[in-house]
Parts: sequence; C-alpha cells; structure tokens
Amino acid sequence: MRSQIKPFNGSFFHKDVVSVEQFTERREIDKLFKIARLMKRSVEGKRKRSDLQGYCIAELFYQPSTRTFTSFLSAAQRLGASYIVPLNEMTDTSVAKGESLSDTVRTLEETTAADLIVLRHPEDDAAEKAVFAAKVPIISAGSGKKEHPTQAILDLYTISESFTDLSGLEVTIVGDLKNGRTIRSLSKLLVLVCRGLTLNFVSPKGLEAPEELVAYLKDRKTTVKGFNNLREILPKTDVLYVTRIQKEWFTPEEYLKVKGSYVVDRELMKKAKKKMIVMHPLPRVDEISVDFDNDPRAAYFRQMRNGLYVRMALLALILKRQVK
Repeated sequence: MRSQIKPFNGSFFHKDVVSVEQFTERREIDKLFKIARLMKRSVEGKRKRSDLQGYCIAELFYQPSTRTFTSFLSAAQRLGASYIVPLNEMTDTSVAKGESLSDTVRTLEETTAADLIVLRHPEDDAAEKAVFAAKVPIISAGSGKKEHPTQAILDLYTISESFTDLSGLEVTIVGDLKNGRTIRSLSKLLVLVCRGLTLNFVSPKGLEAPEELVAYLKDRKTTVKGFNNLREILPKTDVLYVTRIQKEWFTPEEYLKVKGSYVVDRELMKKAKKKMIVMHPLPRVDEISVDFDNDPRAAYFRQMRNGLYVRMALLALILKRQVK
C-alpha cells in the first residue's frame, strides 16, 4: 500500500497512473510516445512481444466500456501477459453483497496474483482509494467526472502524430464540458506540452467547463475562451475535440433539453480548415454524422487504434525497467 500518488519524475516503473498532473515535464511524454511508436511497429508488423510473459493484468470495471476495456485487454495479450482477468460484470462479484472498493481491490490482488490493476469507477476519487488499498500499480481507466488519464495520453499522441509542431495550436472542445472527464485530463496535458496554446470551450448553457479547470489553465498562461456557438470559432480551429452529451449524468427531461446541441457533418465542416483534425473519445450518439467519417480530417478511428499502442507502452513501462 502507498501513502501517496507519486509524480513520474522521468520514470513510469512501478508507478500508478491516476492523473495527468503526475507528468512534470515534456520528456516524460516523449519517452512514452517513443515506446508507443515501437509498439505500433510491432502490431503492424504482426510481431509477438514477450515483455510481460508470466505477468497478470486484472481489469476491474464498475462502468460500461468498449474501447478502454478491449484495448487494455488486447495490450496485455500482445505483450505476452499470461493471465488476463476481466471483471466487468459486478453483479457476479461480492460488490453485489456490499463489498467495498478497497476490499475488492485487495481480493483481486490476492486471488489472481495480479501485477497491475486497471480500474474504471463512477466515483471521482475511486482511483486514489484503490491506490491506497493496493500493493500493485493502479491505472485509472476513468474515475467519475474527475479524470481519464490514459484517454488524454492517447488523445495527445493522436494530435502529436497529426502536427509536426504543437506550438500555437488552437484547440476547440465542444459538448458536455461540465461532466466530461476526458476534457479535464486532455486540457491539463495540452498545457504541459503546447506553447502558445489557445483552448476554446464550446457548450450549451449550464454545461460550461468547471471554473476550477479554467482557473488551472489560466494560471498556466493558457488562453481560454468560452462559446455557445461552434460556427463562430470553427474556422480558426486546428483540433476539434467533440464530446457527447453524457446521458448518464442527466434526468431524462434534462437530457432532452440539450441532446443534439451540436452536430458535426460535412456541411458544417465546409467552414473548417483543410488541414485540421476532428477527434472524439467515443462513443458518439448524434454529435458527429456518419457522412463525415470518410473525410481525411476525421481522426477518431485512428484515435481509437492509438489507444492500443499507448496502453501497451504504459503497461510495459510500468512493469519493466527497460523496454526495447
């Protein structure tokens, strides 16, 4: 058990991944992305790796997931992990009997001899609770409305693969900014690596980015602007990061009021730059039309694939001192 969550300080070995604020300098990002590109070459070359031969990766998901769950599972398998323990049907575990998160983490640790646990949970501080209970590293796969660090890392990787120079970028984030954990993590990571960054937040009234996030960004000399109209800022945008209105945080009546507030389609994107990208952490509902999927600026499918490479890199770097 740990008494605190440590910054990376140049090394991921045996570290937890709970917040992007654990990154303290650009070289840590560069190191991670270098290994992610190595993993990409291995996957594309159909080469089997054995970095984690004999290791056990456990997944503990208290919320539904497709992309994060399957990419972590595939990442572990492709690195040669001997045992994958997927626990996402919580009704089949002692959680249904009232077992605490801390006890479930300790149980999973002991019964599977897990070397690392990937956790998704609806409570904001669940990842921190798991860290303090566990003896092995914890990777947050999304914690309440607070953070989704690995999503932010793969998002930044996607941006870095799309632009040779990250300085002076104008990033527009649109959707449910009040409840979106991905936008919190990505914004904080962008501030660390992008000089001269401009962040445009576009949302329906009442779903604006949290004041504490805006204050955090402004304290770090980031230009932050708020809008309700996407068309107003789209022509200047280099990265359009679209998020869904998150139905799970609303009553049915509240959701219907804001559902479909923004829709990205071919007609709207005529106003955007020819060289820019559109991203989405997915799943999408109706905020990006399928008629835009074949546009070269649509980056959300390769964004998903990049999640595999980044998560392979994280698992390897956390559990091995050297990765080649």
